[in-house]
Amino acid sequence: MTVTIQPKSHEGTSRLKAPLAQSSPGTELLPLTEPTSPAIRLSSVQADFRAALLQRLRAGEYRLEAQPLCECGAAGSVQLAAKDRFGIPVGTVLCTACGLVRTSPRLATQNLPSFYDEIYHGLHLGVPQPDPSMALFRAGQGMAIHDYVADLLPAGALRVAEIGCGTGQVLREFRASAVGCHVELVGCEYAHAFVAAGMEAGTDIRRGGVETLSGSGPFDLVILSHVVEHFPAPVADLSSLRQLGDDRTIYYVEVPGLLAIHHKPEYGYRLDRYLTLAHTYHFSLATLTATMARAGFVRLRGDEGVRSLFRMSAPTQPPPDRAAARNTLAYVKWLRSSQRLRLARARQSLNSAGGRLLRRLFGERRYRELRSKR
Repeated sequence: MTVTIQPKSHEGTSRLKAPLAQSSPGTELLPLTEPTSPAIRLSSVQADFRAALLQRLRAGEYRLEAQPLCECGAAGSVQLAAKDRFGIPVGTVLCTACGLVRTSPRLATQNLPSFYDEIYHGLHLGVPQPDPSMALFRAGQGMAIHDYVADLLPAGALRVAEIGCGTGQVLREFRASAVGCHVELVGCEYAHAFVAAGMEAGTDIRRGGVETLSGSGPFDLVILSHVVEHFPAPVADLSSLRQLGDDRTIYYVEVPGLLAIHHKPEYGYRLDRYLTLAHTYHFSLATLTATMARAGFVRLRGDEGVRSLFRMSAPTQPPPDRAAARNTLAYVKWLRSSQRLRLARARQSLNSAGGRLLRRLFGERRYRELRSKR
């Protein structure tokens, strides 16, 4: 399969959820260094889109840019990795002042709309083009969010908004879980196919970013599910969401927890299978809380998953947290050296190899039937 990507408008993306900040004048554009082998097994579709991405980087159509400063303003950093799970030579660095982990170098800000619109789905999800019926996250996410936040929401009637809502599946699941409550839903999404599918399902979805919801607030709940890690400028992008709420509004924020990799078999319990150039920042609960504080939010609850709830407050500048930086660095070293995790990886690899063998022997349909009877 050869990937041929036709030029198209770069105004849309299904994962980039906030207006893009332009690259600052001091941002250094960097040449592409040689890619390495992927840390994960790629499908043929993923391999082709990886090749298309590398071709654009080599041709200079896409560029890499260094991010010399953390969101806290500090420059000191420690490199954790030099490539992502796809073998793309984007770096990962840890801020030694606050512990926040960022991708640097990363795709240049001006290239992100094109990347999400034309490369992201094929590379990450193995689908050549976004399918309007495809969920951006797991089924049941809306119910899980409802159960997590329900005790803090008013009874009777709710107004709920979601940033980067895809087809609106999470919103509709949330409403179905709020039994006995009238729930008004609205979301925003860049990708036209997802907007059309959601509108056909009866959900009010605005094409674009948070600006499409301007004047629609305040909402009782604003959902950001696996969105913030894609923001190129988290503090500025999060600050723009304050217009959607008031002092009673709950903001639900979920990101992939950096300090929970040892609980994630989908990453093989490995940092190199967790990292991706699509994520501009990598959060623990502590660094997410500090980033939200800079944008004017205070945490109500949270875990290292990371699932968390926030309310608006006055923006603050948290003090340096070198302990958080030391803890994250120690955690990364532990991931790489833990005997228990090496055994878990070995079991996972054995199960994966066994599954491939059984699929070849019995066929996919019979294999699934046998699995369902276990």
